[in-house]
Amino acid sequence: TRLTSATPFVYSNKARVARLNNALDRYWFLAINSASRGSFDDNGYSTLPVETQSLVVGTNAYKMTAFTNEVLQILRISILDADAIEHDLVRQDFDDIDDFAYTYSTDTGKRGLPEYWTKKGDYIYLYPCPDYSETNGLRVYVNREMSKFAFVTFTVTIASPGVFSATGHGLAANDALIFETDGALPTGLTADTTTYYVISTGLTADAFEVSTTIGGSAVNTSGSQSGNHKFIKVNKEPGIPIIHHPWLAEFAALKFMKTNHPNFQKVLADVRQGELDIINYWQIMESEDRTIIKSSQKNFK
Repeated sequence: TRLTSATPFVYSNKARVARLNNALDRYWFLAINSASRGSFDDNGYSTLPVETQSLVVGTNAYKMTAFTNEVLQILRISILDADAIEHDLVRQDFDDIDDFAYTYSTDTGKRGLPEYWTKKGDYIYLYPCPDYSETNGLRVYVNREMSKFAFVTFTVTIASPGVFSATGHGLAANDALIFETDGALPTGLTADTTTYYVISTGLTADAFEVSTTIGGSAVNTSGSQSGNHKFIKVNKEPGIPIIHHPWLAEFAALKFMKTNHPNFQKVLADVRQGELDIINYWQIMESEDRTIIKSSQKNFK
């Protein structure tokens, strides 16, 4: 808003969220192509960047989209043997395999402990084909999609106060939300332009109540409603270094600025310089473990 001088009534918050997610995609592209292999990951994740599937005897093709998270880049693949000991696999380029059907056969006589892998379409293929089954035996070390600002479906009970339901919503007291709908919200709620705050009263794993102020009174709902409702948590912290947060706002804002806007040229220049700074930041990150910071020697009397 500060950069564009436009209120949410001019450019909707829904459009701003979409543009901010575009900025996160752009950041991923810059960082992943600049960072040393495997050193970049969204710092908001609490799980390791490893996707798994269970090995099945006689099956050598494993679908990429069957993983829990979207895989954007494969760094390494390993397997667990029948004793759950991990072994790294060697990658084979699909175009260099002379007879794929023969080499990556599932015939009983050619099965064993996998040693190689290749990718074709949406599938990872293993060779030899496993002759055993192992739970979570396929381990794929990845660069994964960044955590976005995501819309979550909810329902609301018309009451005093209004009770909002969303299974496993993960919200905490004082979280800031914006509501969107393709129909109509109950009376007492406004879509897109009003920020609501989760309150501690009525907060459970699957339900919550909101106020228009932090720690304020719960909002009452009345009347009727229609359509599908979604909320988005707008106080979410982007999973990138905080020094690059301003660049996200600049990149997002640029889309909403005409070339004759008084801030356009400055924001454009800042976005371009910011991209160079991001590239440089991730290029030097690989040397951080060699940097030793020593305090100055001082004499105290």
